[in-house]
Amino acid sequence: MTLCEELYFEITLKGTKSELKRFVSYLKSGELDDFFEISSDYIHYDDDFDTADPDKEIAVIFSNDDLGIEIDEFDTDEFLEVFCKAAKPLDVEGTLFDVDDEEYKFVSAKGDSYYINPNRTRRFNDELDEKANEEDMYDD
Repeated sequence: MTLCEELYFEITLKGTKSELKRFVSYLKSGELDDFFEISSDYIHYDDDFDTADPDKEIAVIFSNDDLGIEIDEFDTDEFLEVFCKAAKPLDVEGTLFDVDDEEYKFVSAKGDSYYINPNRTRRFNDELDEKANEEDMYDD
């Protein structure tokens, strides 16, 4: 999917404090500058981030708080391939959208370097679940 004019995003990253610190360092390193410049203002830490043990599961939200980033075109697939590969040790869930409310939701489970659109998965599973429930109902 291609987003245009202004980019907005809200991405929740969950994992251990040590893995989150590594990922935040990656964000600040400039590796994603080909897509847009990363600002520290986009990184929102859990309240107990500073005091948490390195192995404690916590979250960081990566969001531009409704302050759009000017873009010509933004290829969500290209961005997410790079982003989710770097976030492989984390659970990631997010939304990318533009000024026209074109929206792309995605999830990337811990240990996966790829992402999926949860709306498509739910629809697929809902249809299968519905069919299985119908079959079970007739078995009784």
